[in-house]
Amino acid sequence: MYIYIALIFSTFLYSDCTCYNCPKIKKNFFNDDIIGFYLSSIDLESGESTTLLFDYSIDLSDALFSEDCGTNTTHDVSKLYVSFDISMFIPGLMDETKQLVDGKVRFDINSNTISDISFRNTDLNFETTQLAGNTDFALEEYNLSVTDDDIEEIADLFLSLGRAPNGVYNFNFVLENENNTEIDQISETVEIFVPSYLDLITPGSVDLSDSLSNIVMSSNPTFQWNSDYCNKCDFSIRVSEFRSNDHSSLQEALEDYSVLPINSGYYALSSNVNSFQYPASGAGEIIPGHLYVWQVRRTYDTSNGLMEEFSPIFLFKVQDTQSVEPPVVSQDVNLENIKLLIGADNYESLFGEGGQLKDFNSVNSSMTLNNQNISINYLIDLINKQSQGEINIMDVDVQ
Repeated sequence: MYIYIALIFSTFLYSDCTCYNCPKIKKNFFNDDIIGFYLSSIDLESGESTTLLFDYSIDLSDALFSEDCGTNTTHDVSKLYVSFDISMFIPGLMDETKQLVDGKVRFDINSNTISDISFRNTDLNFETTQLAGNTDFALEEYNLSVTDDDIEEIADLFLSLGRAPNGVYNFNFVLENENNTEIDQISETVEIFVPSYLDLITPGSVDLSDSLSNIVMSSNPTFQWNSDYCNKCDFSIRVSEFRSNDHSSLQEALEDYSVLPINSGYYALSSNVNSFQYPASGAGEIIPGHLYVWQVRRTYDTSNGLMEEFSPIFLFKVQDTQSVEPPVVSQDVNLENIKLLIGADNYESLFGEGGQLKDFNSVNSSMTLNNQNISINYLIDLINKQSQGEINIMDVDVQ
């Protein structure tokens, strides 16, 4: 099982060969877009998987030779070994990187004419004894480097999550000849981070009866949300009109014809953004006086296929400029960020009726932190760190 886990996560890196005409390890493919490795993608009893994660080979072409100095046709390599060790660091479970296992596998090469030994993760399971190219495969040895209590704790975490926990996984491999002399080596560090939250900030709220408190003045509003940083995630947005005569819920309205994108689907956004302004062209018109719903979708690749996650659905109203009702002033978006950061109770005590900051409705574009001026966008970083438990708000004071 440890060999199989190692092969799943390892990506082969080239190094200079230390012998003449020696075999080398070659990477043909590795699916490095996957950020979630789920146990359900592997048959735990057999070790089989139908998800292609990697395709590697041991290249023997440099070892081929010809006795009459003609075209290289044969080699004299009959046995190769791969020594391995695997370590991991899982935040919250470990204080430092721990080595999990080390060992060695053997390749018995039964043909002196093959130029490479190819293997994919879909070719391997616990019963594998032979690879393509008439080559036998066997586990020579392995040694656990952790205690039984460590193993139980790690296994419980894997099983409770159903996947590899977020953390850093290190894999080191050494290719050896039949005399156990190193001839090539590879190593890889894989960071696994499956995102956990996706929340909307503004405009709007999830409360259908609260539409009068969520009025925006522009027909090109700016949408803002809060989520984990994920450099391998794709984000998209959908905006639809809410018609009380046709829709009984926000979900029903969202699933009806959308104005962004026009008619169906989700509108693709740039990577790693937390805000987006409604486009002036290429989208349906946002009509003053009408209600709209919106949602953000996040997608990323896992060993189980494409994962789709959805934010809550927010409802907002666009101010009707022809209305005789007094317009509702839209709050500065950063006031909403302050509310997320300090909590609704603290926010209400400061900005609500009788609060020190009552009627305060705008925020400067910069703020002071440790006597340095920084962008007000730093509030988003603080919100993310608080959501991930990296910081806590101990006290809120106004000076």
